Amino acid sequence: MVEGFSGRLLFVAVLVAVLLLPASARGDGGFSGISDVLNATAAEVGVVHLLYNAPPGTQVQFFERVEDRLKALGLATATSRAVAGLPEAVTWRCDRTLRRFEATAIAPDGARSHDSYDVRTPSCVNRLKLSVPRRVALGATTRVRVEDRWKNGGVKPSLCITPPGGRRACRVLAFPRAVDFSGRDFRATKPGLWRVELRLDGHRVRVAVPVGGVRRVPVAPLARVLVTGDSMMQGLDGFLGDRWAETATVRSDTQTGSGVSRGVEWVRRAAAQAKRHRPRTTVLLMGDAGYPMRTPDGTMRACCDELWAAEYSRRARVMMKTYIRQGRGRVVWLTMPTPRNAALAAVTAVVNRALARADDGLAGARVVRLDLLLAPNGYREYMPYRGQTVRVRQTDGMHLTATGASIAAEAVAKTLRRFPGRLSTAP
Repeated sequence: MVEGFSGRLLFVAVLVAVLLLPASARGDGGFSGISDVLNATAAEVGVVHLLYNAPPGTQVQFFERVEDRLKALGLATATSRAVAGLPEAVTWRCDRTLRRFEATAIAPDGARSHDSYDVRTPSCVNRLKLSVPRRVALGATTRVRVEDRWKNGGVKPSLCITPPGGRRACRVLAFPRAVDFSGRDFRATKPGLWRVELRLDGHRVRVAVPVGGVRRVPVAPLARVLVTGDSMMQGLDGFLGDRWAETATVRSDTQTGSGVSRGVEWVRRAAAQAKRHRPRTTVLLMGDAGYPMRTPDGTMRACCDELWAAEYSRRARVMMKTYIRQGRGRVVWLTMPTPRNAALAAVTAVVNRALARADDGLAGARVVRLDLLLAPNGYREYMPYRGQTVRVRQTDGMHLTATGASIAAEAVAKTLRRFPGRLSTAP
């Protein structure tokens, strides 16, 4: 789950991150290029926020495309900072994880623009949390509690309770919209292990409740996976969570609009994340706008000469070591695919070369050249993949489509399978 923000606070953080990008990267000052772009972020648990970068005063109508029809979501006006926003535009859904959004904009001078953006939200594999007592006295009435981690409600999971040697009894739990807790009571009339099972959208959660002095059967904890970085990580966490649903708990903890070169926040953040999550595996992907960096000797280095690249590599290596040592695990760091914007592409090329040598000699770290996989000869929106031509980049020329995120998730999985020795097992 995303740490540190909730509701509209995260929306504000995303908006600020967009505004803090260099003007050359945002395309400020015109109604062309990448300035008139739609962006959808699903970083806040349970909801999707929409943003549109356009001249001040521009009227923007937001839509979601559902099959062959457009559903109107709302209207917003671009502020003086050239961004129109629709916070909490839609909620996540179990039955539709690939969400496609469109927006039509009309500038004050009458100029029109239209853009689209797709985002992959998590499935319901880890949506519900099942809580039961550690042990129950014979004859006591106890409560089984179910929490909707998305806090959206509007679902009807099935809760089944089976006594020792008895028949299973199932009941549908009602979660009205915006209600995040429900549950049911049962009376422990027989000693032994009572089986509790929760079902939703084909996913199951099972626990055993010991009654009358019977000991609970110990269950090995799931491996912990931390997925982190910036908005480039969007969608990748969902694919990894589904892939490792039975063997790992995937936690997404991202910082939109950040970057390794921007102060020392990521070096500190890595230490805090490793201490908090204790990940078995950490997966990173983030871009960088090429901010000046101060080296340990106090010298300020401007992007993007060799000394700047060396400092970037040093910081990335410090982060890798932190995740490995604190989590006693391994790190997979994905390089940034070449963006369409020429200024950012130049910075990205230097960053990727710096990352490529950051893992030298670190047994628990691997750098995956996602840039060579998705953009081997420079930016491309489409690529051949398994006999098909697929779209891997959003229309903003930077972020990954759901297909691009899926390909990146497969690259992560392949890399983890190749780790030597004990590191080649579960996530």
